[in-house]
Amino acid sequence: MRAAFWLLALFALAVALTLVARVDQGYVIVVYPPWRMELSFLLALALLVGLIALAYAALHLGQAALRLPDDVREWRDQQRLAAAERTLLDAMRAHLDGDAARAARLARKAEGCRAADVAARLIAAGDAHSGQAASGSRTDAA
Repeated sequence: MRAAFWLLALFALAVALTLVARVDQGYVIVVYPPWRMELSFLLALALLVGLIALAYAALHLGQAALRLPDDVREWRDQQRLAAAERTLLDAMRAHLDGDAARAARLARKAEGCRAADVAARLIAAGDAHSGQAASGSRTDAA
């Protein structure tokens, strides 16, 4: 529905500009010796609006280009954080499956993630503790 209103407004603007163009009697004369150019007032106005829009777009493009290294750095940090979180989840899964060696290895790998440091250390400590408890119970049985 919103698109229909925008389309209707665009057509209304086109009709209004056509009606105004019929009564336009003005001219703009641009003189740059030895040349002389004569434009209708509406054409000169349209060219001026187009020039302003082009300058606006060029400024925004320039700002985006200057901001690009920071955006790429932030994206890479997010990708590293997501990878570390996935590794941490794999470590938790291995811990819950009872694979202490794999859980400890994955927990050490996930320590690069600042948010996951505590959880990774807990998994590593829990696996180390369960490994000691398992080895202690085996020696008692032997």
